[in-house]
Amino acid sequence: MRSELFRSDSLIQLLRKRTIATMPDLKAALGTRVDMTVFRKLRALDYLTSYSHAGRFYTLRELAEFDEHGLWSYDGVRFSTRGSLIDTAEHFVLGAEGGRLATELSAQLQVAVKDALLKLVRTGRVAREEHFGQYLYCSPDPARRREQLLTRRTAVPHEPFGAVPVGASEKTRAAIILFLSSLNEKQRRLFAGLEALRMGRGGDQRIADWTGLDVHTVARGRHELMERDLKLDRIRSPGAGRRSVEKKRPK
Repeated sequence: MRSELFRSDSLIQLLRKRTIATMPDLKAALGTRVDMTVFRKLRALDYLTSYSHAGRFYTLRELAEFDEHGLWSYDGVRFSTRGSLIDTAEHFVLGAEGGRLATELSAQLQVAVKDALLKLVRTGRVAREEHFGQYLYCSPDPARRREQLLTRRTAVPHEPFGAVPVGASEKTRAAIILFLSSLNEKQRRLFAGLEALRMGRGGDQRIADWTGLDVHTVARGRHELMERDLKLDRIRSPGAGRRSVEKKRPK
């Protein structure tokens, strides 16, 4: 009987000693130059790949100390009970009561998530809706998505320190967020610009943090007010939007 040339025990010993390792480390431990040899041995183990660093790191599940969200970091390398970044991002979006903005998910996972979210949208695993000038990532199920959008629009946002207007109660903040959701694109921009003007220096960023609007959108609204460029009857720039029916029809 032919003896086993490469043994999984060497991988276990290496990972228990180092906690995490790269493919070159694993190949050196097995004494092989072939990636597939390592993968064949890993399949016999309960192992994980990192969702950060392009999945270049490996560990044993038994070594991971996951938090309540199913996340674990070791020496700046991040792992998830869900495995890959794609699967992890999907899990957090679908499980979020108010959906997730890319900035929120990136802050939670501590990695860039835009490419992963775009792939999820393209494959139909996640949907996205515009929310105050940003994309809100939600469930692809229409009923669940409506629930997430309603929660997002009526919930009091979590503001960073110093970004809350002085004297605003939770009821007031919730009412303003609900009010903003009822406005059209330009009206929201002008309202945000007005509040930024009232705050003075740093107002653009503080209002952006508070409302979820892009800081450039707030600044644009402020400039429009200062230049008295209101034109409330026009949301888009002249010439934008669909051509009128009269212009489409040949005479």
